[in-house]
Amino acid sequence: MLTLRLIFPWGRYYAHPWGQNPSRITEAEWPPSPWRLLRAIAAAWFQANPGREPSPELVQTIETLGRELPTFVLPKVGFSCAIHYQPNYGATTKEDLMLAKYKRVRHENHFTAVGGDVLIHWHLNGVSEEAARTARSLLKGLAERISYLGRAESVCELRVEDAINHDAGVAGVALQDGKPCRKIDSICRDVFCPDPSNFQASDLWRRRDDNAADRAARKHLVQDLIDTPQPMPDGAAWYSYQMPDGWPDRWIVRQPRPSRGGAKPDRVFAHFLEFSLQCRIPIPAKHVVSIASLFRAAAIRNHCEPSFALSGQDRPEGVDGNHLHAFYLPIPDTKDDSLVFLRVWCLHGFTQREVNALTSVNALRWAGGRFPVRPILLHLSRELPPSVRAARWQSLTPFVPPRFWHRKKDGPIRGAQTPELQIIRCLRENHGPFDCTVSRLNHGAMTDWEVCKVHLPPVTRNTRATPEYCIGLRLQLDFSQAEALPLPAFGHSCHFGLGLFIPRDNK
Repeated sequence: MLTLRLIFPWGRYYAHPWGQNPSRITEAEWPPSPWRLLRAIAAAWFQANPGREPSPELVQTIETLGRELPTFVLPKVGFSCAIHYQPNYGATTKEDLMLAKYKRVRHENHFTAVGGDVLIHWHLNGVSEEAARTARSLLKGLAERISYLGRAESVCELRVEDAINHDAGVAGVALQDGKPCRKIDSICRDVFCPDPSNFQASDLWRRRDDNAADRAARKHLVQDLIDTPQPMPDGAAWYSYQMPDGWPDRWIVRQPRPSRGGAKPDRVFAHFLEFSLQCRIPIPAKHVVSIASLFRAAAIRNHCEPSFALSGQDRPEGVDGNHLHAFYLPIPDTKDDSLVFLRVWCLHGFTQREVNALTSVNALRWAGGRFPVRPILLHLSRELPPSVRAARWQSLTPFVPPRFWHRKKDGPIRGAQTPELQIIRCLRENHGPFDCTVSRLNHGAMTDWEVCKVHLPPVTRNTRATPEYCIGLRLQLDFSQAEALPLPAFGHSCHFGLGLFIPRDNK
Protein backbone atom coordinates (compact mmCIF):
# COMPACT_ATOMS: atom_id res chain seq x y z
CA MET A 1 0.00 0.00 0.00
CA LEU A 2 1.08 3.55 -0.70
CA THR A 3 -0.59 6.83 0.23
CA LEU A 4 0.36 10.36 -0.84
CA ARG A 5 -0.89 13.25 1.28
CA LEU A 6 -1.44 16.56 -0.54
CA ILE A 7 -1.35 19.59 1.77
CA PHE A 8 -2.43 23.00 0.48
CA PRO A 9 -1.09 25.59 2.99
CA TRP A 10 -2.98 28.42 1.30
CA GLY A 11 -6.21 26.40 1.30
CA ARG A 12 -6.63 26.67 -2.47
CA TYR A 13 -6.11 24.32 -5.42
CA TYR A 14 -5.82 25.99 -8.84
CA ALA A 15 -6.18 23.72 -11.86
CA HIS A 16 -8.23 23.75 -15.06
CA PRO A 17 -9.48 20.41 -16.42
CA TRP A 18 -7.23 19.04 -19.15
CA GLY A 19 -8.01 20.16 -22.68
CA GLN A 20 -10.90 22.45 -21.78
CA ASN A 21 -11.07 26.12 -22.68
CA PRO A 22 -10.48 28.08 -19.44
CA SER A 23 -12.95 30.75 -20.54
CA ARG A 24 -15.78 28.20 -20.84
CA ILE A 25 -15.35 26.05 -17.74
CA THR A 26 -17.54 26.64 -14.69
CA GLU A 27 -15.51 24.90 -11.98
CA ALA A 28 -11.91 24.02 -11.26
CA GLU A 29 -10.63 20.47 -11.52
CA TRP A 30 -11.64 18.26 -8.59
CA PRO A 31 -10.45 15.78 -7.40
CA PRO A 32 -6.79 16.46 -8.32
CA SER A 33 -5.88 14.62 -11.49
CA PRO A 34 -3.64 11.54 -11.02
CA TRP A 35 -2.16 12.33 -14.45
CA ARG A 36 -1.19 15.80 -13.22
CA LEU A 37 0.32 14.33 -10.05
CA LEU A 38 2.45 11.84 -12.00
CA ARG A 39 3.70 14.67 -14.24
CA ALA A 40 4.68 16.63 -11.12
CA ILE A 41 6.62 13.62 -9.80
CA ALA A 42 8.41 13.20 -13.13
CA ALA A 43 9.18 16.94 -13.29
CA ALA A 44 10.67 16.80 -9.79
CA TRP A 45 12.96 13.94 -10.85
CA PHE A 46 14.14 15.80 -13.99
CA GLN A 47 14.76 18.90 -11.88
CA ALA A 48 16.93 16.88 -9.51
CA ASN A 49 18.74 15.16 -12.41
CA PRO A 50 19.13 17.73 -15.21
CA GLY A 51 20.24 16.39 -18.58
CA ARG A 52 19.86 12.73 -17.62
CA GLU A 53 17.70 10.05 -19.17
CA PRO A 54 14.90 8.72 -16.93
CA SER A 55 16.24 6.17 -14.50
CA PRO A 56 14.80 2.63 -14.36
CA GLU A 57 13.56 3.38 -10.83
CA LEU A 58 11.61 6.44 -12.05
CA VAL A 59 10.06 4.54 -14.97
CA GLN A 60 9.14 1.61 -12.75
CA THR A 61 7.58 3.88 -10.08
CA ILE A 62 5.54 5.94 -12.54
CA GLU A 63 4.25 2.89 -14.39
CA THR A 64 3.44 1.15 -11.09
CA LEU A 65 1.25 4.09 -10.06
CA GLY A 66 -0.10 4.73 -13.55
CA ARG A 67 -1.42 1.23 -14.05
CA GLU A 68 -3.77 1.44 -11.07
CA LEU A 69 -6.57 3.97 -10.58
CA PRO A 70 -6.13 5.31 -7.04
CA THR A 71 -8.69 5.97 -4.33
CA PHE A 72 -9.18 9.48 -2.89
CA VAL A 73 -10.00 10.67 0.61
CA LEU A 74 -11.39 14.17 0.11
CA PRO A 75 -12.20 17.07 2.44
CA LYS A 76 -15.05 19.54 2.13
CA VAL A 77 -14.55 22.04 -0.68
CA GLY A 78 -15.92 25.22 -2.16
CA PHE A 79 -15.71 26.26 -5.82
CA SER A 80 -14.97 29.86 -6.76
CA CYS A 81 -12.94 31.98 -9.17
CA ALA A 82 -10.90 35.17 -9.19
CA ILE A 83 -11.73 37.60 -11.99
CA HIS A 84 -9.04 39.74 -13.61
CA TYR A 85 -9.18 42.28 -16.44
CA GLN A 86 -6.22 42.64 -18.82
CA PRO A 87 -5.80 45.61 -21.17
CA ASN A 88 -6.34 44.88 -24.86
CA TYR A 89 -2.79 45.23 -26.14
CA GLY A 90 -3.92 44.54 -29.70
CA ALA A 91 -5.11 48.16 -29.91
CA THR A 92 -1.92 50.21 -30.22
CA THR A 93 -3.04 53.71 -31.23
CA LYS A 94 -5.50 56.06 -29.60
CA GLU A 95 -7.88 55.70 -32.56
CA ASP A 96 -7.73 51.92 -32.29
CA LEU A 97 -8.56 52.13 -28.61
CA MET A 98 -11.60 54.29 -29.36
CA LEU A 99 -12.83 51.84 -31.99
CA ALA A 100 -11.91 48.64 -30.17
CA LYS A 101 -14.89 46.54 -29.22
CA TYR A 102 -13.25 45.31 -26.00
CA LYS A 103 -10.80 47.61 -24.25
CA ARG A 104 -10.25 45.03 -21.49
CA VAL A 105 -10.16 41.25 -21.64
CA ARG A 106 -11.83 39.29 -18.84
CA HIS A 107 -9.95 36.34 -17.31
CA GLU A 108 -11.42 33.89 -14.82
CA ASN A 109 -9.01 31.94 -12.63
CA HIS A 110 -11.06 29.08 -11.19
CA PHE A 111 -9.94 27.44 -7.96
CA THR A 112 -11.14 25.03 -5.29
CA ALA A 113 -11.12 26.16 -1.66
CA VAL A 114 -9.88 23.06 0.17
CA GLY A 115 -11.01 22.34 3.73
CA GLY A 116 -8.21 19.88 4.56
CA ASP A 117 -5.62 17.49 3.21
CA VAL A 118 -6.19 15.18 0.23
CA LEU A 119 -5.12 11.54 0.48
CA ILE A 120 -4.44 9.52 -2.69
CA HIS A 121 -4.12 5.79 -2.10
CA TRP A 122 -2.79 2.94 -4.25
CA HIS A 123 -3.37 -0.67 -3.12
CA LEU A 124 -0.44 -1.94 -5.28
CA ASN A 125 -2.11 -5.30 -5.79
CA GLY A 126 0.12 -7.63 -7.79
CA VAL A 127 3.18 -5.40 -7.26
CA SER A 128 6.24 -7.04 -5.74
CA GLU A 129 7.50 -5.88 -2.36
CA GLU A 130 10.76 -4.77 -3.96
CA ALA A 131 8.93 -2.56 -6.49
CA ALA A 132 6.78 -1.09 -3.70
CA ARG A 133 9.87 -0.27 -1.63
CA THR A 134 11.53 1.31 -4.65
CA ALA A 135 8.47 3.48 -5.34
CA ARG A 136 8.19 4.58 -1.72
CA SER A 137 11.91 5.41 -1.47
CA LEU A 138 11.92 7.39 -4.72
CA LEU A 139 8.79 9.36 -3.79
CA LYS A 140 10.16 10.25 -0.35
CA GLY A 141 13.25 11.69 -2.01
CA LEU A 142 11.22 13.72 -4.53
CA ALA A 143 8.42 14.89 -2.20
CA GLU A 144 10.33 17.91 -0.89
CA ARG A 145 10.92 19.16 -4.45
CA ILE A 146 7.22 19.42 -5.27
CA SER A 147 6.12 22.88 -4.11
CA TYR A 148 2.96 23.33 -6.18
CA LEU A 149 0.38 21.25 -8.08
CA GLY A 150 -1.67 22.70 -10.91
CA ARG A 151 -1.07 26.40 -11.47
CA ALA A 152 1.98 28.05 -9.95
CA GLU A 153 -0.06 29.78 -7.23
CA SER A 154 -1.44 26.42 -6.08
CA VAL A 155 1.15 25.94 -3.31
CA CYS A 156 1.28 22.32 -2.23
CA GLU A 157 3.25 20.01 0.07
CA LEU A 158 3.59 16.29 -0.62
CA ARG A 159 4.12 13.61 2.00
CA VAL A 160 4.45 9.85 1.63
CA GLU A 161 2.49 7.65 4.03
CA ASP A 162 2.02 3.93 4.35
CA ALA A 163 -1.69 3.34 4.92
CA ILE A 164 -5.14 4.88 4.87
CA ASN A 165 -7.55 4.67 7.79
CA HIS A 166 -10.42 6.94 6.74
CA ASP A 167 -13.95 5.72 6.25
CA ALA A 168 -15.54 9.08 5.38
CA GLY A 169 -14.83 11.12 2.31
CA VAL A 170 -13.68 8.18 0.16
CA ALA A 171 -14.06 8.54 -3.61
CA GLY A 172 -13.44 5.60 -5.96
CA VAL A 173 -13.61 5.07 -9.70
CA ALA A 174 -17.03 4.20 -11.16
CA LEU A 175 -17.28 0.64 -12.51
CA GLN A 176 -19.39 -0.98 -15.21
CA ASP A 177 -19.10 -4.75 -15.66
CA GLY A 178 -16.08 -4.60 -13.37
CA LYS A 179 -14.22 -2.08 -15.56
CA PRO A 180 -13.59 1.65 -15.05
CA CYS A 181 -15.94 3.82 -17.06
CA ARG A 182 -17.43 7.29 -17.52
CA LYS A 183 -20.81 7.74 -15.94
CA ILE A 184 -23.33 10.58 -15.97
CA ASP A 185 -24.62 10.95 -12.43
CA SER A 186 -25.00 13.71 -9.85
CA ILE A 187 -22.59 11.93 -7.51
CA CYS A 188 -19.88 11.43 -10.16
CA ARG A 189 -17.16 13.72 -11.44
CA ASP A 190 -14.83 13.14 -14.37
CA VAL A 191 -11.13 12.84 -13.56
CA PHE A 192 -8.21 12.85 -16.02
CA CYS A 193 -6.17 9.69 -15.34
CA PRO A 194 -3.56 7.43 -16.90
CA ASP A 195 -5.15 4.52 -18.74
CA PRO A 196 -4.20 1.41 -16.72
CA SER A 197 -4.33 -0.81 -19.81
CA ASN A 198 -2.33 1.48 -22.10
CA PHE A 199 0.10 3.64 -20.15
CA GLN A 200 3.85 4.20 -20.44
CA ALA A 201 5.98 6.48 -18.29
CA SER A 202 7.22 8.44 -21.32
CA ASP A 203 3.61 9.43 -22.14
CA LEU A 204 3.96 12.12 -19.45
CA TRP A 205 6.50 14.13 -21.45
CA ARG A 206 6.28 13.14 -25.15
CA ARG A 207 4.01 11.71 -27.84
CA ARG A 208 4.59 8.17 -29.01
CA ASP A 209 4.67 9.34 -32.64
CA ASP A 210 7.44 11.84 -31.90
CA ASN A 211 10.29 10.82 -34.23
CA ALA A 212 12.87 13.25 -32.86
CA ALA A 213 16.22 11.79 -31.87
CA ASP A 214 16.65 10.85 -28.24
CA ARG A 215 19.15 13.66 -27.65
CA ALA A 216 17.23 16.29 -29.63
CA ALA A 217 15.35 19.09 -27.90
CA ARG A 218 11.66 18.27 -28.07
CA LYS A 219 8.67 20.54 -27.90
CA HIS A 220 6.78 20.81 -24.67
CA LEU A 221 4.14 18.06 -24.57
CA VAL A 222 1.20 20.50 -24.51
CA GLN A 223 2.56 22.53 -27.41
CA ASP A 224 3.27 19.36 -29.37
CA LEU A 225 -0.31 18.13 -28.84
CA ILE A 226 -1.69 21.50 -30.02
CA ASP A 227 0.48 21.57 -33.14
CA THR A 228 -0.21 17.94 -34.17
CA PRO A 229 -3.25 18.28 -33.35
CA GLN A 230 -3.99 15.59 -30.79
CA PRO A 231 -6.70 16.16 -28.16
CA MET A 232 -5.22 13.96 -25.41
CA PRO A 233 -1.80 12.54 -24.58
CA ASP A 234 -1.08 8.92 -25.30
CA GLY A 235 -1.89 6.58 -22.44
CA ALA A 236 -4.46 8.94 -20.87
CA ALA A 237 -8.21 8.63 -20.42
CA TRP A 238 -11.17 10.22 -18.67
CA TYR A 239 -12.86 8.19 -15.91
CA SER A 240 -15.73 9.02 -13.58
CA TYR A 241 -15.15 8.94 -9.85
CA GLN A 242 -18.03 8.28 -7.49
CA MET A 243 -17.81 10.98 -4.85
CA PRO A 244 -18.30 10.45 -1.09
CA ASP A 245 -21.71 9.65 0.35
CA GLY A 246 -23.85 12.76 0.64
CA TRP A 247 -22.26 14.49 -2.35
CA PRO A 248 -22.73 17.33 -3.11
CA ASP A 249 -24.83 18.65 -0.19
CA ARG A 250 -22.56 17.47 2.62
CA TRP A 251 -19.25 18.14 0.87
CA ILE A 252 -19.58 21.39 -1.11
CA VAL A 253 -19.69 24.56 0.98
CA ARG A 254 -21.59 27.02 -1.19
CA GLN A 255 -22.26 29.82 1.29
CA PRO A 256 -19.86 29.50 4.22
CA ARG A 257 -21.08 31.17 7.38
CA PRO A 258 -18.62 33.33 9.32
CA SER A 259 -17.86 32.29 12.87
CA ARG A 260 -19.35 34.28 15.70
CA GLY A 261 -16.05 35.76 16.71
CA GLY A 262 -15.04 36.51 13.15
CA ALA A 263 -11.74 35.58 11.54
CA LYS A 264 -8.65 35.94 13.72
CA PRO A 265 -6.23 38.27 11.94
CA ASP A 266 -3.35 37.22 14.23
CA ARG A 267 -3.64 33.48 13.52
CA VAL A 268 -0.23 32.04 12.62
CA PHE A 269 -0.24 30.88 9.03
CA ALA A 270 3.40 29.92 8.36
CA HIS A 271 6.79 29.77 10.04
CA PHE A 272 9.12 29.15 7.11
CA LEU A 273 9.37 30.27 3.48
CA GLU A 274 12.03 29.60 0.87
CA PHE A 275 12.63 31.66 -2.26
CA SER A 276 14.84 31.17 -5.31
CA LEU A 277 16.97 34.23 -6.12
CA GLN A 278 16.73 34.72 -9.89
CA CYS A 279 19.32 37.02 -11.44
CA ARG A 280 21.07 37.30 -14.82
CA ILE A 281 24.49 37.18 -13.14
CA PRO A 282 25.78 35.34 -10.06
CA ILE A 283 25.21 37.24 -6.82
CA PRO A 284 28.45 37.34 -4.79
CA ALA A 285 28.07 36.13 -1.23
CA LYS A 286 29.51 39.41 0.09
CA HIS A 287 26.11 41.01 -0.69
CA VAL A 288 24.28 38.70 1.73
CA VAL A 289 23.27 41.51 4.13
CA SER A 290 22.31 43.85 1.29
CA ILE A 291 19.96 41.30 -0.30
CA ALA A 292 18.39 40.42 3.06
CA SER A 293 17.92 44.10 3.98
CA LEU A 294 16.29 44.91 0.64
CA PHE A 295 13.93 41.96 0.93
CA ARG A 296 12.97 42.84 4.51
CA ALA A 297 12.36 46.50 3.65
CA ALA A 298 10.16 45.54 0.67
CA ALA A 299 8.11 43.13 2.80
CA ILE A 300 7.57 45.78 5.47
CA ARG A 301 6.43 48.27 2.83
CA ASN A 302 4.02 45.71 1.38
CA HIS A 303 2.51 45.05 4.79
CA CYS A 304 1.82 48.79 5.35
CA GLU A 305 1.26 48.32 9.09
CA PRO A 306 3.60 47.61 12.03
CA SER A 307 4.59 43.95 12.15
CA PHE A 308 6.67 42.37 14.91
CA ALA A 309 7.28 39.19 12.89
CA LEU A 310 8.63 41.10 9.87
CA SER A 311 10.61 43.87 11.59
CA GLY A 312 11.22 42.84 15.20
CA GLN A 313 9.63 46.09 16.37
CA ASP A 314 6.24 46.81 18.00
CA ARG A 315 6.39 43.69 20.16
CA PRO A 316 2.87 42.51 21.13
CA GLU A 317 1.90 42.30 24.77
CA GLY A 318 2.64 38.99 26.41
CA VAL A 319 5.36 38.00 23.90
CA ASP A 320 8.67 37.46 25.70
CA GLY A 321 11.99 36.19 24.41
CA ASN A 322 14.75 37.05 21.97
CA HIS A 323 15.13 36.30 18.28
CA LEU A 324 11.42 35.61 17.83
CA HIS A 325 11.08 37.75 14.69
CA ALA A 326 12.09 36.79 11.17
CA PHE A 327 15.53 35.67 10.05
CA TYR A 328 16.18 36.65 6.40
CA LEU A 329 18.87 34.21 5.29
CA PRO A 330 20.34 34.40 1.76
CA ILE A 331 22.01 31.01 1.20
CA PRO A 332 25.28 30.80 -0.77
CA ASP A 333 26.04 27.90 -3.07
CA THR A 334 28.88 25.90 -1.56
CA LYS A 335 30.46 25.43 -5.01
CA ASP A 336 30.85 28.97 -6.35
CA ASP A 337 29.91 31.02 -3.24
CA SER A 338 27.06 32.84 -5.01
CA LEU A 339 23.66 33.46 -3.42
CA VAL A 340 21.00 31.11 -4.80
CA PHE A 341 18.23 30.90 -2.16
CA LEU A 342 16.65 33.07 0.50
CA ARG A 343 15.05 31.44 3.52
CA VAL A 344 12.73 33.30 5.87
CA TRP A 345 12.64 31.62 9.29
CA CYS A 346 10.42 32.97 12.09
CA LEU A 347 9.82 31.44 15.52
CA HIS A 348 6.91 33.82 16.21
CA GLY A 349 5.17 32.92 12.93
CA PHE A 350 3.54 34.90 10.13
CA THR A 351 -0.11 35.75 9.64
CA GLN A 352 -1.82 35.43 6.26
CA ARG A 353 -1.31 39.13 5.60
CA GLU A 354 2.39 38.94 6.48
CA VAL A 355 2.83 35.94 4.16
CA ASN A 356 1.16 37.93 1.38
CA ALA A 357 3.59 40.79 2.05
CA LEU A 358 6.57 38.41 1.77
CA THR A 359 5.39 36.69 -1.38
CA SER A 360 4.58 40.04 -3.03
CA VAL A 361 8.19 41.24 -2.97
CA ASN A 362 9.24 42.12 -6.51
CA ALA A 363 12.66 42.88 -7.97
CA LEU A 364 15.45 43.75 -5.52
CA ARG A 365 17.77 46.44 -6.90
CA TRP A 366 21.21 45.61 -5.54
CA ALA A 367 24.68 47.00 -6.35
CA GLY A 368 23.38 49.89 -8.43
CA GLY A 369 20.27 48.12 -9.71
CA ARG A 370 21.54 47.11 -13.15
CA PHE A 371 20.79 43.42 -12.59
CA PRO A 372 17.70 43.05 -10.37
CA VAL A 373 17.16 39.97 -8.23
CA ARG A 374 13.69 38.42 -8.39
CA PRO A 375 12.69 36.20 -5.44
CA ILE A 376 10.48 33.28 -6.54
CA LEU A 377 8.59 31.31 -3.88
CA LEU A 378 9.65 27.66 -3.75
CA HIS A 379 8.36 26.41 -0.43
CA LEU A 380 6.01 27.49 2.35
CA SER A 381 5.64 25.54 5.57
CA ARG A 382 3.31 25.89 8.52
CA GLU A 383 6.04 24.41 10.73
CA LEU A 384 9.71 25.22 11.22
CA PRO A 385 12.13 22.88 9.40
CA PRO A 386 13.04 19.82 11.49
CA SER A 387 16.14 20.20 13.65
CA VAL A 388 19.33 18.70 12.25
CA ARG A 389 21.84 17.22 14.65
CA ALA A 390 25.56 17.00 13.97
CA ALA A 391 28.75 16.79 15.98
CA ARG A 392 30.50 19.32 13.73
CA TRP A 393 29.14 22.61 12.43
CA GLN A 394 30.94 25.03 10.10
CA SER A 395 30.30 28.60 9.04
CA LEU A 396 28.45 29.08 5.78
CA THR A 397 28.64 32.88 6.16
CA PRO A 398 31.11 34.76 8.38
CA PHE A 399 30.40 35.11 12.09
CA VAL A 400 30.67 38.73 13.23
CA PRO A 401 31.06 38.93 17.03
CA PRO A 402 28.29 41.09 18.49
CA ARG A 403 30.63 42.77 21.01
CA PHE A 404 33.73 44.89 20.38
CA TRP A 405 36.78 42.61 20.52
CA HIS A 406 39.75 44.22 18.73
CA ARG A 407 41.38 47.54 17.90
CA LYS A 408 42.01 47.93 14.17
CA LYS A 409 42.99 44.97 12.04
CA ASP A 410 46.17 43.92 13.84
CA GLY A 411 45.47 45.61 17.17
CA PRO A 412 45.27 43.92 20.57
CA ILE A 413 42.41 41.53 21.25
CA ARG A 414 40.31 41.79 24.38
CA GLY A 415 40.82 38.44 26.08
CA ALA A 416 37.30 38.19 27.52
CA GLN A 417 35.68 39.05 24.17
CA THR A 418 37.42 36.76 21.68
CA PRO A 419 35.24 35.44 18.83
CA GLU A 420 35.54 31.91 20.23
CA LEU A 421 34.15 32.97 23.60
CA GLN A 422 31.44 35.08 22.02
CA ILE A 423 30.04 32.26 19.86
CA ILE A 424 29.89 30.00 22.93
CA ARG A 425 28.12 32.80 24.81
CA CYS A 426 25.61 33.15 21.95
CA LEU A 427 24.83 29.44 22.17
CA ARG A 428 24.36 29.54 25.93
CA GLU A 429 22.16 32.65 25.86
CA ASN A 430 19.79 30.82 23.49
CA HIS A 431 19.75 27.56 25.46
CA GLY A 432 22.09 25.81 23.09
CA PRO A 433 24.77 23.15 23.77
CA PHE A 434 27.57 24.16 26.12
CA ASP A 435 30.24 21.55 25.47
CA CYS A 436 31.90 22.99 22.38
CA THR A 437 35.38 23.40 20.91
CA VAL A 438 35.78 26.37 18.54
CA SER A 439 38.45 26.70 15.85
CA ARG A 440 38.94 29.15 13.00
CA LEU A 441 38.79 28.31 9.28
CA ASN A 442 40.47 29.92 6.30
CA HIS A 443 38.05 30.58 3.46
CA GLY A 444 40.38 30.48 0.45
CA ALA A 445 42.54 33.29 1.83
CA MET A 446 45.76 33.79 3.77
CA THR A 447 43.92 35.22 6.77
CA ASP A 448 41.09 33.85 8.90
CA TRP A 449 39.06 37.08 8.90
CA GLU A 450 36.87 38.90 6.36
CA VAL A 451 35.53 42.43 6.10
CA CYS A 452 31.73 42.13 6.17
CA LYS A 453 28.99 44.66 5.64
CA VAL A 454 26.57 44.58 8.56
CA HIS A 455 23.03 45.81 9.04
CA LEU A 456 22.57 48.99 11.07
CA PRO A 457 19.26 50.36 12.36
CA PRO A 458 18.32 53.79 10.96
CA VAL A 459 18.99 55.39 14.36
CA THR A 460 22.67 54.42 14.40
CA ARG A 461 23.36 54.32 10.68
CA ASN A 462 24.78 57.87 10.47
CA THR A 463 26.79 57.88 13.69
CA ARG A 464 30.56 57.56 13.48
CA ALA A 465 30.76 55.29 16.52
CA THR A 466 28.97 52.46 14.72
CA PRO A 467 30.92 51.15 11.69
CA GLU A 468 29.04 49.82 8.67
CA TYR A 469 31.74 47.20 8.02
CA CYS A 470 33.04 44.78 10.65
CA ILE A 471 35.49 41.91 10.79
CA GLY A 472 33.96 38.45 10.52
CA LEU A 473 35.45 35.00 10.90
CA ARG A 474 34.56 31.52 9.72
CA LEU A 475 34.43 29.07 12.61
CA GLN A 476 34.14 25.37 13.20
CA LEU A 477 32.15 24.08 16.18
CA ASP A 478 32.97 20.59 17.46
CA PHE A 479 30.69 19.00 20.04
CA SER A 480 31.23 15.82 22.03
CA GLN A 481 28.00 14.42 20.56
CA ALA A 482 25.52 15.32 17.83
CA GLU A 483 23.75 18.57 18.72
CA ALA A 484 21.10 20.80 17.12
CA LEU A 485 21.75 24.55 17.11
CA PRO A 486 18.92 26.58 18.70
CA LEU A 487 18.91 29.25 15.97
CA PRO A 488 19.85 29.23 12.27
CA ALA A 489 22.39 32.08 12.68
CA PHE A 490 24.33 33.89 15.43
CA GLY A 491 26.18 37.13 16.07
CA HIS A 492 25.95 40.61 14.58
CA SER A 493 23.38 40.85 11.73
CA CYS A 494 22.37 37.21 12.25
CA HIS A 495 18.83 38.15 11.15
CA PHE A 496 20.30 39.26 7.80
CA GLY A 497 22.34 36.22 6.83
CA LEU A 498 25.61 36.53 8.75
CA GLY A 499 26.66 33.86 11.25
CA LEU A 500 24.92 31.00 9.42
CA PHE A 501 26.19 27.49 10.27
CA ILE A 502 25.65 24.19 8.47
CA PRO A 503 26.34 20.62 9.62
CA ARG A 504 29.46 18.85 8.44
CA ASP A 505 30.59 15.25 8.68
CA ASN A 506 33.45 15.10 11.18
CA LYS A 507 34.81 11.77 9.95
